[in-house]
Order: sequence, then C-alpha cells, then structure tokens
Amino acid sequence: MVQVRINGQALPIPVERLSTFADLIELVKSSIDPEHMVTQIHLDGRDLRDDEWSMSPSQLQGTSLDFNSGRPEVYVAERLQDASSVVRSCFFEFRDARKGFQDGDTATGNKRLKVAVDTLKAFFEWYGTLLQLVPEAARPRLDISQEVVEISETCKKIVQQQLYQSWWALGESLEKDLEPKLDKLEDTCRKVAREAQGTVNS
Repeated sequence: MVQVRINGQALPIPVERLSTFADLIELVKSSIDPEHMVTQIHLDGRDLRDDEWSMSPSQLQGTSLDFNSGRPEVYVAERLQDASSVVRSCFFEFRDARKGFQDGDTATGNKRLKVAVDTLKAFFEWYGTLLQLVPEAARPRLDISQEVVEISETCKKIVQQQLYQSWWALGESLEKDLEPKLDKLEDTCRKVAREAQGTVNS
C-alpha cells in the first residue's frame, strides 16, 4: 500500500489503479484547493530523485508520499528570496572567468565562462517559469526583462569576442560591461523579492 498525504492529511487514493506517476499528481491536484498548487513532493521524507518521476505507481508499494500545497504567489515569493544570491554567484563565476582571460590562462577562462553562461541561462529560465505562476496583473512588479535583454546583448558580444579569440577585449567586456549589469540585476532581484513578500503579507 502507498500512503498519500496532502499537507499532513491522509488521502485515500487507490494508487495501484493508476498507470503513471503523472496520473497520481493530477489526482492530487484535483483534490486540493483550486487556488493552490503543489509546492513540494516528498517520497519517504525526502525529495524525489530525477529517475523517480518516471516510476509507475505500482513501484511505490510500501512508501509514503507527502504533497504540500499553497498559493502560487506564496510559493513564488519564497523562491524569489534566493534570486539575488544566485545572481551573485553568477557574478563571481563571470569574474573568475575574466581573471583567467586577463591572466593569459584562456583554457581556464573558457571553462569558467561556459559554467557562468550556463548558470545564468538556467537562472533566466527558472525566473521566467516562476513569473508564469503569478497572476498576470502582478507580473509587471516582478519583471526583470529589461535587465535580461541588456545582459543577453552583452553576452552575445562576449561570445563574438570568444569566437575571434579577442581575449583582452573579452576581459574588458566582462569587467566593464557585464559585471556592472549583473551587480545591478542582483539589486533588482533583492527589490523584487521584497515586493513579492510584501504582496503576500498585505
């Protein structure tokens, strides 16, 4: 038997009759407040591993599944508290890449630059996904699209310099152009997080 709880309350779901894990999630969604969303899923008290999302419900025998739900704006406000620290870590990754280029160590610079770009891209995608969860009327207050466009343009220029192996110019672009923009984005994310938290508390 599979024990399913939503916000600590047992839910009598015939899990064995379901064919996929996605079916189970849809059934749980239909059982919670329509204004809420599933914010967390724990299997036997821990986060699900990536490979466990594709399990069939019959493989869950003898386990317990805990679902937490909440209002989307509360979930988003909680997640946005981490945004500025993610941008700060991106800033340091780009700075480390720049120092590699300026020290003449292009192999290290290129390696660190790839990590920094991938992290920043993942951050923008994550932020965009969060923004879709809040009501449309609330999105302008949390919007960072202007900063994203400016940073993306600078990143395109940096990629061009990388292709042409203009290492000195690349280091200059990172230091004088991208790093200040990331610094500004970090401040914006801090402000947006306060705004999101204020909306939830009001």
